[in-house]
Amino acid sequence: MNQKNTVKDKKEKAFNNWRHNAIHLWFPNGNGLSTIWGYLTYSDNHDYCKDGDKFEDFMDSDTCEIMILEAPEKLIKKINKKYDGDGRVIGYLKMKEWLEIVRILSK
Repeated sequence: MNQKNTVKDKKEKAFNNWRHNAIHLWFPNGNGLSTIWGYLTYSDNHDYCKDGDKFEDFMDSDTCEIMILEAPEKLIKKINKKYDGDGRVIGYLKMKEWLEIVRILSK
């Protein structure tokens, strides 16, 4: 069976690995969260300089960048205010902060 990998298909999966060092989470309530910690992101790896393909290397990190993919605007504003975000992107989040945002979006 040949199945197209459309945005709709991806949203139907709770966990989507859309590139190296990045995941999308789709919650049962319809909210979505992108989390990334790769090269050129607002994370510990923003200036990763090891030899190799910087966009294909797997990396570890103590911080991550998020983008709220889908949520009510009121909730997005609340999260941005609490975590010093700009629009839908918030950078340099530590695990505790990321987990708090996951909890808020999953309610």
